Amino acid sequence: MLAGIVHGTFFEMAYTFAEPFALLPLFLIGFTSSKLIIGLIVGAMQAAAVLPQLLMSRLLRRRPQTAKPLMLVGIWTRCGVWGLLGILALMSSGQSPSLLWAAIILVSLYSFAGGIAVLPFNRIISETIHPEKRSSFFGWRLFFGGFMAILAGFLVKLVLGSDKVLWPNNFGILFLFSFVILIIAYTAMSMFKFPNNPQVESTDAMPSLWHECLRVVKTYPVIKRLIVVELLTSKLAFFMPFMTLYATQHRHISLKWVGIFIVCMKLGAMLSNLLWMPLGNKIGTRILIHAGIITAIISLVLSIFAQGVFIFSLAFFVTGFASSALMLGYNGYILEIGPAETRMLLVAIKGTMLLPLYFMPLLGGLIADMLGYFWLLVLGLVVFSLALVLAWTLCEPRYGDSACGPLTTNEFA
Repeated sequence: MLAGIVHGTFFEMAYTFAEPFALLPLFLIGFTSSKLIIGLIVGAMQAAAVLPQLLMSRLLRRRPQTAKPLMLVGIWTRCGVWGLLGILALMSSGQSPSLLWAAIILVSLYSFAGGIAVLPFNRIISETIHPEKRSSFFGWRLFFGGFMAILAGFLVKLVLGSDKVLWPNNFGILFLFSFVILIIAYTAMSMFKFPNNPQVESTDAMPSLWHECLRVVKTYPVIKRLIVVELLTSKLAFFMPFMTLYATQHRHISLKWVGIFIVCMKLGAMLSNLLWMPLGNKIGTRILIHAGIITAIISLVLSIFAQGVFIFSLAFFVTGFASSALMLGYNGYILEIGPAETRMLLVAIKGTMLLPLYFMPLLGGLIADMLGYFWLLVLGLVVFSLALVLAWTLCEPRYGDSACGPLTTNEFA
């Protein structure tokens, strides 16, 4: 748990320097003014995380001893991506097509490697941290990470606000910052101690992956409803990639304030965990999903009526509240469904079925191009309101609600 909190603290800082929904669109705007293309690129780069998950879940059940080696390959590949991309951006002096293609390929590799590492990461959490402590685990990661992310936000403001360091060299500096901080984060993650597993391969006959998935979805019908809700709301992907563009292009806020907006978002994410952690620990994770969607709706309303820096800063602050609640809610909820031997397949199914989520920025970009940012935010209100209605029908797995499927075996007894 300690190594995980240290990892989360520095990962949040590194993430700030290469934020896919706040900074990557600003980097890509140097190549194209089309919001549709930017949404497509951002979505496609992140969608690569889905590709390995189902096969990884099967491999981990057959060869559980491969969990840590595979996680290490995944995380250190992710670290190297930002080092290489930072060097390439610093060496470039203009709109180089090779730099654009390098960014697309490398960030896609970053996401793919994350798809390899995420199941071992979830496995060790589900097998070693009790459900009543998981909200604290995720929450403290975000809380201490918030302090570091705020520091990173000020560095982003300093770099992007400088007249001496121009695009794309300024983003090269930010990407290298991410690389250096990830070394610290992934060193801590490399210290995870996995439960001992027999050093033998499973010889039990396994049904086809397709039949396994069908059986699990039928046994745990709540997974379908959870996926729909998460598709509509997770990562605030429908509108978040365009909030900084909306502020700087439509409301004519200076680029130097983007760092402050990120600071406000990280501050909101950090402070909100003091509320979300006890709620998630004592009541359950479903209420966190509800709270996250409600605060996202509030942030959309603020953004629609924002004119100056103060209201935009408040909107980003509330967005931080929403993102933390949704992250704790979704991460904790899926780990409370099903027994230990089924849980990783559930995580993989959810991750794979969330593929359309990564193309929400594409849909958002199309709407922004056709109708403008204002109507994108208005439609976001409709989408999140629908998601709230659906989320209210989710069962609560913490207390054995039969609608969540067979009761979880208590491996912590």
